[in-house]
Amino acid sequence: MAMLSGRREWYLGSFFFVLLIVGMLGVLFRCWWLQFYHCSEYRQQAARQQARMIPQTARRGLILDRRGRVLALSTRAYSVGVDPSFIKDIAGTSRFLAEVLGLDAEQLNRKIRSNSGKKFLWLKQCISDQQAQVLRSRRMRGVVVKTTYRRDYPMGHLACHVIGFVNSFGEGKEGIEACYDDVLAGKAGRLLLRSDVKKRPVALCDGSQPSRDGQTVVLTIDAVIQACVEEQLCNVVEKYHAAGAVGIVMDPSSGEILAMANWPGFDPDSGRPDDDKLVRNRALTDPFEPGSIFKPITVASALAGGYIRRDEKIFCHNGLYSGKGFGRIREYEGHSFADLTAADIVIRSSNIGAAKIAQRMGKEYFFGMIESFGFGRKTGIDLDGEDSGLLMPLKDWKWGQYALTRAAYGQGPVAATPIQLIRAFCCLANGGCLVRPSMVRDLLDSEDGDSVKSYLEQRADWDADIAASGRAIRGVQVIPADVADYLVAEVLAGVVEREGGTAKKAAVEGYRVFGKTGTANVADKAAKGYDKNKYNSSFIGGAPAENPRLCVLVTVCEPDKSLGLGYTGGVVAAGAVGEILKVSLEYLGIEKKRHE
Repeated sequence: MAMLSGRREWYLGSFFFVLLIVGMLGVLFRCWWLQFYHCSEYRQQAARQQARMIPQTARRGLILDRRGRVLALSTRAYSVGVDPSFIKDIAGTSRFLAEVLGLDAEQLNRKIRSNSGKKFLWLKQCISDQQAQVLRSRRMRGVVVKTTYRRDYPMGHLACHVIGFVNSFGEGKEGIEACYDDVLAGKAGRLLLRSDVKKRPVALCDGSQPSRDGQTVVLTIDAVIQACVEEQLCNVVEKYHAAGAVGIVMDPSSGEILAMANWPGFDPDSGRPDDDKLVRNRALTDPFEPGSIFKPITVASALAGGYIRRDEKIFCHNGLYSGKGFGRIREYEGHSFADLTAADIVIRSSNIGAAKIAQRMGKEYFFGMIESFGFGRKTGIDLDGEDSGLLMPLKDWKWGQYALTRAAYGQGPVAATPIQLIRAFCCLANGGCLVRPSMVRDLLDSEDGDSVKSYLEQRADWDADIAASGRAIRGVQVIPADVADYLVAEVLAGVVEREGGTAKKAAVEGYRVFGKTGTANVADKAAKGYDKNKYNSSFIGGAPAENPRLCVLVTVCEPDKSLGLGYTGGVVAAGAVGEILKVSLEYLGIEKKRHE
């Protein structure tokens, strides 16, 4: 029995020994298997579990005016979010966060629980420095405070339609913010860290990339001139109870926009306003029938083509002109004129005289000149959202005598945006060349502040056709220089200076102001005609007449005629243009001249 018992124990011990050896061999085989066949797979899995990527937000670039004044900048701010999977006490965490952030605890609790499957959840953007400090000091598990940037506009609503705004994610919306979003936004970076089981960083990993701040956009806008334009638009809208107003100041030689404003405006710090109409930059987007401010284009076209002479007198039928195909044409407010020169037709704003000049030119030539002045197509300004305006195609059967005569004084087949109108007027002011309007003067690199090479090359292409005459003009010659100079110095200056001129209010002491008024009925689509009680009242002017440095357009939309204060361009808009010219010319240091 003892022998059997000892043998049983030996067998049992041997069995357990063999079992141990087999187990050890299995463990060794498993280790060998993991080490040699699945090493890379598990190493990658461990790296993913230990790795922590922290986005590095790029600072959005500055927007400056032409003299370096800050119009938009990004300041450091903080935002808070959570990783729901790391929060054990959701109710307690929600109560604490709600107290610090000023949120509703119950809503916050439900929000975190309903997103428990997510790795990250934003709770509030742009919290205060004090709130960020309190949250970071508690070091709560799953609560993350990230450094971000808040977009600020130090000058408030100034140039809001040009600058635009950003949304809650820092993306540009409208204006320069949208058009140059890829330039301003910069390039986000990333910081790769190795973390322990509690998500605490223990080492820096390879592959981290620093963020690159956005470039600085330097505008052609001058904040002082811009503020003057906005003030005048505000005054004229309030005085005449108008629906709105548009103003543009442009350098006729370079095409640079020194001011572009719409009234009413909005505060870009508040983001997109509820009323979308407030966001639209009507200087680029809203074409309208220009009325009599188009007459200088008609006369310039005829003089350039030799269809009229400067000293020639044209009979204006004493206030009523009618004929087959074009119906009846009357002078504004019952005026009656007999013989008028081309200059008098513009100065006294004769509809009949302009119509008869258009009839001499014929529709083919006149249509071609209207196109040459840039109407019916976009100007190419470096801003998004520009409308091409309206120019009825010449092949359209409606382009008969009626359309021809009405186009002569800015109605019928022609509707133009404010930027198209002032561009055409600058063509008269700079010696006959059509310039390209520009809003951006330069792009500056975020690191060294130097001009961005690609942008300089683009601007060089734009400037490749600068005239060698010393006028510093980009563009093509539309009319001869002597015709343009005559129109400015003798005709358009006479609108302001001569007896019977329609823009006495635009005069500025010490400078010869030139320009043209316009009062056009607003088209009524429902009635398929014009609303006799609604007008767009405009004035385009410039100075000095001897060497034009500035051109200014002000269009007032639908001034209230019932007030009895007047509604014409000469009454409503000319005074505002005169004040803008006075302030701007003195600010730019342009010398006054005495005139005998």
